[in-house]
Amino acid sequence: MRHLCGLVAIFALCSASAKAQDRTLANDPLTALPLTPATDAMHRGNQPTTMPNGVVCKRKMEGNFYAIYNYFAKQNATTDETVAWYASHLPGFKKVHGYGGARSQDAFYNANGTIVVIVTGNSGAAPANTFAYGVAYERYQPGLSPATITSLTQGKMMCP
Repeated sequence: MRHLCGLVAIFALCSASAKAQDRTLANDPLTALPLTPATDAMHRGNQPTTMPNGVVCKRKMEGNFYAIYNYFAKQNATTDETVAWYASHLPGFKKVHGYGGARSQDAFYNANGTIVVIVTGNSGAAPANTFAYGVAYERYQPGLSPATITSLTQGKMMCP
């Protein structure tokens, strides 16, 4: 009987853990900004992949990464669709577009450059509207300059 109680407890804990992994977030936990529904791949949840903490141009950086997938179309959402979604859901953010490393890069950033959301497209020749690859939510302390954020989208780091 004691072994049965132990097995039931283990099963309950594992089930709760599995449900937590399938949870769909509406907002990124790092920045509190909204997440596009296309991050919920196959309705299996959209827990972020935590990016390694680092330093960019002498600023501390933390980030979360999410893959993009259009569940209803059974394919990736296009970069243009994803960028349009963010443009309508990040009021007050500035947008910059670039192309680097054979990928489209669109960055949305707040006025002081402390929060940056970067939508990356799949590989493809510019200006093709490829499928979106993923979106990164990044926080910088202190904030990045607009020139540095623009350089991020072009694959050429520029620190003023």
